[in-house]
Amino acid sequence: MITVILSLLLLIYFIRGQFGFERPKRWRYWLIPIFSLIMFGVTFKYSGVNVIIALGMLILGTVIGVYQGQFATIRPIKKSNLEDRVEVRGGLHYLIGWALILAIQVVAEAILKHEELAIAAVSKEAFQGVIEELFPVRRIHGGGWWVLWALSASSSLSYTLTLGRRSPAFWATIKRHARRDERRADRKRM
Repeated sequence: MITVILSLLLLIYFIRGQFGFERPKRWRYWLIPIFSLIMFGVTFKYSGVNVIIALGMLILGTVIGVYQGQFATIRPIKKSNLEDRVEVRGGLHYLIGWALILAIQVVAEAILKHEELAIAAVSKEAFQGVIEELFPVRRIHGGGWWVLWALSASSSLSYTLTLGRRSPAFWATIKRHARRDERRADRKRM
């Protein structure tokens, strides 16, 4: 019972967070997708059927990531003597894409791993998905199933690339020294 309540509270917190603006961070928008891609490559088991499944997951993930990125709200932030910066809000379309990815994960596990589709399994997947969205570092625990890594890598990488294509200031915000440059400029003004 406690797990269900905790899951619901985290889900509500995650949903509310998608309607607020956040400053993009390089590790979340760039390093995590690349890590997912590497983990897909490491865990992938080559066979003809697996190649077809992987292509399907990569295409589905890419379509969902582009959908999420196309409808995300990018708000510019002007600092006096710095490059343009932005804040991003995922919103409803991000949540729809996230729910689609969750559904694909559950169906893939039910069909490909021959697991029973039970409420407990769906609840567990939803809880894990929320935890990984709130704490992306949690994805770096290693292991995992290559099908889910393919879906995660393609959706998050295409989301980042779509945001970058829509806003050059997005790239400036997640570049390596963006925060350090801002701190230096703030110190100079003082």
